[in-house]
Amino acid sequence: MNWVGAITAVCALWSTAAWGATLTWDVDSAPDLAGYRIYHCSQLPCTLASGQASSLATLGKVTSFNIGTPTVTQYYFVTAYDLSNNESGGSNVATYIPAGASTTPPPPITPSPPSPPPVTSPPVPSATIGATPASLSFAATQGGANPASQTLSISNSGSGTLNWTASDSAPWLRLSRTSGTNNGVIIVSVITGTTVVGTYNGTITLSATGIASVTVPVAFTVDTTSVPPPASQTPPPTPNGLHISAVQ
Repeated sequence: MNWVGAITAVCALWSTAAWGATLTWDVDSAPDLAGYRIYHCSQLPCTLASGQASSLATLGKVTSFNIGTPTVTQYYFVTAYDLSNNESGGSNVATYIPAGASTTPPPPITPSPPSPPPVTSPPVPSATIGATPASLSFAATQGGANPASQTLSISNSGSGTLNWTASDSAPWLRLSRTSGTNNGVIIVSVITGTTVVGTYNGTITLSATGIASVTVPVAFTVDTTSVPPPASQTPPPTPNGLHISAVQ
């Protein structure tokens, strides 16, 4: 016999404190009935096709089965099978709820919405130190006057605010100012003083917090005192080509 329909028996549960819960169902009237199989699930849907049903017992021609006293809610259904081991569809689902458990099914789990992307602050604008010219050169005569001063221009070639400082590395260098904000001008002077003949090298360093510093090289050359050419000893020519002589 080919069993393609569901078992027509109705499952029911009853329980006592002494014996636990008993699952019962009506007799199937098929002439080649061999027995029944009991299945249970821990959640709905509970069917053979749901993939959540586990075989609990295979029985003969009986119409009840003691399931004990499960501690959590369980779901049960029954199928019938014949002598050729053909199995019917499942019966209705009987639900067992342990004492004290809530009869309200838990709410469905809704996925949490995706977290918004983190808010990142825009990068802080970065200032950059610019210096013009890139180097300075002075020349003087030993023991003579100081050479003319020169101008060093400071600029902010980036963005943001530039708070800069300036320092020199040589005793013969003089700076008109040592700090400023954004664009500015420094008057650079050198003091000849008692420096001897030679070439001197120094630097002016421009700095700002968190920004790469800039170094401006300064060269100072001291030469010897120049000597004026000697006066000529040749007498001047006689006017009009005349030559006067006297005889004693």
